[in-house]
Amino acid sequence: KTGRNIRGLTQTEVAEIYGVSERTYQRWERGDVRVSFDDVSAICDQVFRLGIDEIRAMIDGEE
Repeated sequence: KTGRNIRGLTQTEVAEIYGVSERTYQRWERGDVRVSFDDVSAICDQVFRLGIDEIRAMIDGEE
């Protein structure tokens, strides 16, 4: 969610760009379904254009 918000994207846009259904992406983001590291890494890189460490640092800074 942090990466999506940084880039100003909706869940629908992320799902479309990454090639999964909106429902699948919503479940991933809510934590209803476990997401593989490969998918998380690919979404960060391909969709958000951010590294996982960058997103983690931003999350840590929000707390």
